[in-house]
Amino acid sequence: MALPLLCVVSTIPFIHYNAYPRKVSIVMISKTNETSVMDQIIERAIEQNPHSSNLLKAFGPIVKRQRQLSESISMPELDYSHLDKEKLRAGIPVIQQMKMFSPDDPLNEIALSLASAVKEGMPKLAAEMDRLCEMIQNGKLQIAQYFIDKSGGENQAKEHWGNDLNVSPSNASFLLSLVARVLLERRRIESTEVLGAFEWEKGYCPVCGEFPSVALIEEKGGKRFLHCSSCGQDWRFTRVVCPYCEKEAQREMDYYYVENKTEESAFVCDQCKKYLVTLYRAGRLYSRDMDISAISLVHLDMIMQEKGFEPMVTCAWNVLK
Repeated sequence: MALPLLCVVSTIPFIHYNAYPRKVSIVMISKTNETSVMDQIIERAIEQNPHSSNLLKAFGPIVKRQRQLSESISMPELDYSHLDKEKLRAGIPVIQQMKMFSPDDPLNEIALSLASAVKEGMPKLAAEMDRLCEMIQNGKLQIAQYFIDKSGGENQAKEHWGNDLNVSPSNASFLLSLVARVLLERRRIESTEVLGAFEWEKGYCPVCGEFPSVALIEEKGGKRFLHCSSCGQDWRFTRVVCPYCEKEAQREMDYYYVENKTEESAFVCDQCKKYLVTLYRAGRLYSRDMDISAISLVHLDMIMQEKGFEPMVTCAWNVLK
């Protein structure tokens, strides 16, 4: 498709209008109500960014199911009492202070439910999801291999699926990344409730250690908040420092934006060559889900990757090469 005209500025003015969504709370009132809210958020995102409609329709059922599962599914209790705020202050995230995955986590139940959502949003993957579900139910695919040691077991598990189980490693990895989001979102909610207020000054997530997928800048005061797509955490971060390489500028750093649509932009760093899609919020009339917002800005991902920049974190929707 033809790419829109792009402008670059050092400081983007805030756009004043009333009908722009805000981030919705992770806490659900009920499944029915939350589903209705999410449907409205997705429909509004499609209306505002019709070029992303196919992607939003594909991921919409998945995001809705993840929110439902993270709130409602029964999971074992973990002990968060030993989390150290001083370690957080020093830049050590929760995931490096404790194990966030339990052998008793309902991994199969979550995976089977999410596979159904993938089939709904991405019918072309239905046959592969059915094959993965059969292997999970028959015990041929042990999901725990992926989560026992998230850093070391991942590649070994992928190799096993590809070589021994005759399934696509990329599709299996995709499904497991969706499972990980449900687990991490629940653990994020639980751990931050126990911690209460804490200091954090890093560009990576204080809970799971991943870099942000999207940022939001408030109209009032110009505060920048980063969002983690791996666990759903939001945190405040200065606007004059690159979250990825921590380069500091004397003034605000560069943002690219599509002409006549300056409420959506991409922050870029000329040192590490990373970018971060960014939204500007003026007004709080509607609800917002930051993952849906990030998906709706895929046109900015396309533009920035064509210009040679890379996202700060790869997500299922922003891997375009």
